[in-house]
Amino acid sequence: MNTPHVLLVLMVTLGLGVLSVAAQPATGIKESKASYQSGGRKIRVDTFLPAGEGTHPAVLVLYGSGGAVLGKGDMNDFARKLAAQGMAAYLIHYLNRTGSIMETGDRVITARWPEWNEAVKDGVDFVCSQPGVKSGAVGIYGYSLGAFLAVSESSGDKRIRAVVALSGGLFDKLKGNTRRFPPMLILHGRDDKRVPVARVPELQKEAHRFGTEPQVKIYEGEGHQLGKAAAADATERALKFFRQRL
Repeated sequence: MNTPHVLLVLMVTLGLGVLSVAAQPATGIKESKASYQSGGRKIRVDTFLPAGEGTHPAVLVLYGSGGAVLGKGDMNDFARKLAAQGMAAYLIHYLNRTGSIMETGDRVITARWPEWNEAVKDGVDFVCSQPGVKSGAVGIYGYSLGAFLAVSESSGDKRIRAVVALSGGLFDKLKGNTRRFPPMLILHGRDDKRVPVARVPELQKEAHRFGTEPQVKIYEGEGHQLGKAAAADATERALKFFRQRL
């Protein structure tokens, strides 16, 4: 097998993937690299800033357990779409906190998620300190493990005004223990085998504790990695949600 085919097989096997097929950078978008410190570790950040001066809403983008190895191009594409619509996007390499390239074992994820969550929290500090970020207009988009972390961080951080969670859920230790529940868009495949769709009502139950109702879209016949049509729809829903909430 050639290398691209091996990676594609691995993605399907692990249930990894994100919103859409990667595209060329949009005209006027300013892309750069940055970093911040978390727990004594350097956390890399890929930044995608809108054209023009002034301040903009910002969205932290969190990939899944495949990290930068699998699906990063798709995440970059989604970040560019955010920037093209006037939102600053920051792809946070939170796995740097544990020196990981990718993580797929449930035991390891259960043990390490508090460290990654702290890396995301420090990422929010970093994003909020950027001169081009509009105060009070920060959101998080997360896929799979990234979605779990998006929910976790936003459940205790009032600075997060909107969350899009694709193929994610709520860490077991947080059930009944969250301190807030921000406006949230939940996107999930009905036939997801990696993160069962039963995770969705768990999120809804948690939201109800705070008198809120998340927006939910379940994609019939879709798994952990959405197909082309469902992925395109999820992308548009996510972009619209952030535009409305931020």
